[in-house]
Amino acid sequence: MELSKTGEAAPPKQRHAPLALLIVAMLLIGPLLVTIGSVLVAGNNHLLATGTRVAGTVIDVHDGPESSDRRFGAEYFAADSSRHVIWADWVSHAKPKLRDTVTVVYRQDDPGSAVIAGYGTPGEFVQGLGIVLTVIVGGTGVVMLVSGRRGNRKRSRERL
Repeated sequence: MELSKTGEAAPPKQRHAPLALLIVAMLLIGPLLVTIGSVLVAGNNHLLATGTRVAGTVIDVHDGPESSDRRFGAEYFAADSSRHVIWADWVSHAKPKLRDTVTVVYRQDDPGSAVIAGYGTPGEFVQGLGIVLTVIVGGTGVVMLVSGRRGNRKRSRERL
């Protein structure tokens, strides 16, 4: 047991370093995910603006209980007659049905690189996850910092 300068038992040292490191890491990961997601979204927007448009056919629809489980696959044929399948997310008001026709936009020099016009992309998910991490972890970190400072002030007043 440690003794203070007055000879009394010193309060135990708090070990918040691992938690603080975790919060700092999450605060760095959140903005990194936002940046990566933004780059992916910008690339998809560029592809939507400049890519080759073809009709695709919905061949599979996954309707899970969570929004992250709502995905569908569409088949399309590129100009060179090669067959490709792309997956996209759908929101509750835009659920596709089997054999629906969708607009697929692909890169002419890489027909496997494509997006489905009007539906979600992985970049949007990554960007959203980064925003959620930043807000939740940042908010938690601020609350912990404020409450920790208040607790330190209160303990220092009690010692006097």
